[in-house]
Amino acid sequence: MSWQRETPTLRLVECDIDAPLLAFAKAQYAFRRRREQIFGLDIFAEPAWDMLLDLYIQRGERRAVSVHSLCIAAAVPATTALRWIGKLTELGLIERRRAASDARVVLLSLTEAGLETIERCLRSAVAGGLAAGVTKQGRQG
Repeated sequence: MSWQRETPTLRLVECDIDAPLLAFAKAQYAFRRRREQIFGLDIFAEPAWDMLLDLYIQRGERRAVSVHSLCIAAAVPATTALRWIGKLTELGLIERRRAASDARVVLLSLTEAGLETIERCLRSAVAGGLAAGVTKQGRQG
């Protein structure tokens, strides 16, 4: 199954993401996708984390995230992804809003609480040595 992402044409204005944390989040998300390909089995599923990572990355890249796009990023069936979107919304980690250009499109983003929590988690992982290959310039190497 291919997990190709749509490219939203909408852009976010704000970008308050720390470059090294963004690089680490990208590396984590990419590793999770490579791990699935290597094993070739559907044994790894943590859709909430994949969604939070994706929302963080897309915020850092100033891209809007549609419900459809986030379902793809979760790498699970759409019904499962939609349940997790509901749960993350209930927990106050993500929020929904209608796209200004098309009211049929629902966009998702991290709330301030969601942003603070994922950054705290990423900083903890970096401090624990999980991001040894991420340099201060925000690149792997």
